[in-house]
Amino acid sequence: MQTEVLSQSLIETKKAEAVKSQALNKRVAINNLKLIDESNVLVNGHNVKITKDAYKSLIKCLGLPQSFTAKLDKLFNKQSKVEFINRLSVAMSALGTSSVNVVLSPLSKTIVGFTQASNIITNESFFQLTDRIIDGQGFDINSMLVNPTTGGVTMNATLANPHEIKGLTNEAFKSGLTITNSPATGIQVSPYMNRLWCANGCTTAMAKETYMLNDLTNDSMSKFFDHINGLRKNNFIPSGYGDMVREANNTTASIAEVDRAYNLIKPFMGERSESIIPKERNYNAYSQMGTDLHKLNSSEKKNCKSNQSVWSLVNALTWVGTNSDKVLENNIQDQDKMNLQIAGGNLLSKQYDLKNQFKSPFEGLNPDDQVGIILN
Repeated sequence: MQTEVLSQSLIETKKAEAVKSQALNKRVAINNLKLIDESNVLVNGHNVKITKDAYKSLIKCLGLPQSFTAKLDKLFNKQSKVEFINRLSVAMSALGTSSVNVVLSPLSKTIVGFTQASNIITNESFFQLTDRIIDGQGFDINSMLVNPTTGGVTMNATLANPHEIKGLTNEAFKSGLTITNSPATGIQVSPYMNRLWCANGCTTAMAKETYMLNDLTNDSMSKFFDHINGLRKNNFIPSGYGDMVREANNTTASIAEVDRAYNLIKPFMGERSESIIPKERNYNAYSQMGTDLHKLNSSEKKNCKSNQSVWSLVNALTWVGTNSDKVLENNIQDQDKMNLQIAGGNLLSKQYDLKNQFKSPFEGLNPDDQVGIILN
């Protein structure tokens, strides 16, 4: 398969769609906000739905760390937790944190974020920035999507020249960037790799090259382009990418990793999922030797070997996210595709469950070596 490149007319159409979908923001006094539950909030007396990320950002605006929300779940029931947060917001207002910026998506009619920042980065400003990157570095735009919930926008772009992975056949890539604008969190730039053998796209959002831009001040912009120029020196390839691919290719995936990858593709592949990630085959193999994997928890499954490599799972995820709708009819949406590409990249970048297992020099137990058994 060839790497898809968007035409200029399609790019302009996508840009117009993104600008039209731009999130709205309004400064609201904290004492005019009242949390009803994790999915709804009263704003100036009007009930408005909020996303999970918006709920988390509200907690952050109130000065609570995300780790504290997990403690709230353990300490309080849902109603008590809401009452606690509302009392905290009243206290914060009295201490001087009088207002927050409420970010509302015109697409979903939902609050998608709360922030202390006075302004959000618009999609128009985002495109002005990305045009400088695309034109300045010689990128081709491979895909662009508008988030149907937040009104944010994401694009994948690659350079023309391919890079090979030494020691692996059929593993050549085009390097590039995934650039995302979220109305609640700002601009994020992450490495994007497009696998040429089957044109799968992979966004490594966990890579250390990922960069966040929260405002468009001169100082922030200067640091941002310093970062882009630093990536250019390495042809936009994430540090140690070749080593990651080789290690993923040589590391056995755990049953827990198989479960997660399988569950991610199942909504879009249905019964075909087994032909891409053989979860049932693995479960049956364990069952034949007397182990019921269904009775194990996720931590225990992390210690169980599968018949898949980590690299196989990475490419299963990215193939579904990039090419599945070209081969068969499914219900996958643009945002689903991006999420799967990121999931594949994050699996590649994470600490593998079975990474630190050492190969044993012993095959089975030799009775003659069991000295302790004969001691009295």
